[in-house]
Amino acid sequence: MADKRDEGRYWLARANNALSASEALVSEELFDDAISRAYYAMFYATKALLIRDGVAAGSKHSAVVAAFGREYAKTGKIEPRYHQMLIEDFEWRQKADYDVFWHADRDTARGRVADAREFVSKISKIFI
Repeated sequence: MADKRDEGRYWLARANNALSASEALVSEELFDDAISRAYYAMFYATKALLIRDGVAAGSKHSAVVAAFGREYAKTGKIEPRYHQMLIEDFEWRQKADYDVFWHADRDTARGRVADAREFVSKISKIFI
């Protein structure tokens, strides 16, 4: 069985794959899907860090987001703006995935992908 650090690396690899997918989806003008993948890149990176540190958060998005805020933003281990970014991009993902009457534009998708790129980069530096 893999240890927590190995499991965390797996989630971090998934985060990077989702980030690459989000960038490709913007290029293909699939903006709603790009937003969803960008958020998942952030979610997977968050799971990587929580797992590495032995923080049980389950798999519910709200629980993972809350644990990230509690364990990292509120303690000063990471700037609170990253927690806020995760919250906001979760809301964008909800809109992109579930609001059938809403469609993202290029600028919105690019903004979410930029958030994901910054977020995953930050988590990757902390993870090492």
